Amino acid sequence: MITMDLINVSGTILINNDVTTVFDFFANPANDALWRKEINKSEVAGPLQEGVTVAEYAYLSKRTPNNLLELTCVQFIPNDSAVFETPGHSMFYLKSQRSVRSAADHATTVDYQLEFDKSIVAFAVGVSLPRLIISWKANRDLKKYLQQLKKCLESV
Repeated sequence: MITMDLINVSGTILINNDVTTVFDFFANPANDALWRKEINKSEVAGPLQEGVTVAEYAYLSKRTPNNLLELTCVQFIPNDSAVFETPGHSMFYLKSQRSVRSAADHATTVDYQLEFDKSIVAFAVGVSLPRLIISWKANRDLKKYLQQLKKCLESV
């Protein structure tokens, strides 16, 4: 049995835009390159719904400048949540949970949760790093991503 050492990070941000606009943009991995700096591109193989697959190409490091991660949408509730997860045959585990809810004054609260196997970091950089460092960096990056998401959606 393979055991995983999972890193969990999450963040929340208030975006001044309606829930439908925010969800349609945020839930769609095809838009990730616009607000997540490491994403080269993401290709969604059909309409967003449970079962659709995603090919995510990411710059993880100079050693892995265009890493392909395959994901499957395992939950999709319009204007509420979308969950993407690597299939069982994947080399590394990752789960992305994206949810939204209406807030006061036509604003939307966005919750973004990531869970990933820390071994992907060792694969990307060539050495195993302590869990504390990986968590710190992942949390810092997630906060930056949410700020960029806010900029994208409030300029629409």
